[in-house]
Amino acid sequence: AYKHPEWRAELRQLVLTDEILSLPQVVRELAEAQRELAAAQARTEQRVEELAEAQRELAAAQVRTEQRVEELAEAQKRSEDRLSRVEAAVEKLAIAQARTETELRNLSNRVGSTEEEEAEGVLRVVLEAKGYRLVGEPFNLRMDGDVDVVLPLEDADGAPVWALAEAKVRLGWRGVEAWAHRMRSEDFRARLAREGVVGPYLVYVYGMRVDASARQSAEKLGIGVVSSQGEQLAPKGLVGT
Repeated sequence: AYKHPEWRAELRQLVLTDEILSLPQVVRELAEAQRELAAAQARTEQRVEELAEAQRELAAAQVRTEQRVEELAEAQKRSEDRLSRVEAAVEKLAIAQARTETELRNLSNRVGSTEEEEAEGVLRVVLEAKGYRLVGEPFNLRMDGDVDVVLPLEDADGAPVWALAEAKVRLGWRGVEAWAHRMRSEDFRARLAREGVVGPYLVYVYGMRVDASARQSAEKLGIGVVSSQGEQLAPKGLVGT
């Protein structure tokens, strides 16, 4: 065979089958397939790693989200606590304000009663000293335009007279002029008559504290002025005669 190289091909064809002859090609194909499989495996592993990384990022994002939700829940709880404290403070303030308003009303009523009682007592002493006689219990009128003191009297001749007084803690000229305007009003005197206070009237103002302006206005308008010290100014005649 060595001496006849041409026999080698024939001998190879006789000895080697087609399958054996194609084996190198199969090995090359297998090697290529293995390389492709390894590349696919590498790509798969890379994809798996990418998915794992994405999963880790997603898990971290979930942790951050849960933490943020907890922070928001805690912030909401703090806000609700603050709101509860504010509501409690507002409620306490409302209670305190209501209590203060009640105390102020009570104080105002006490002061009002005191000034009216003092005006009644002083005016009664002043008029009895002048010869008037009380023929009924003093009272006040609560109507459209209150009258703080009403004294039903008789003069020395037995003629009926009504002493009316407006009472103020501090008496100024505005109070004097308003009271004088009311007593000059025929409509107001008609309402008095419907209440049984028919006149004629001795018109006074009373002040625990009397301003100089009040005395000047009263003198100009002809109204009497009394205080806790007694009569400061006598009225200039009767109104409604």
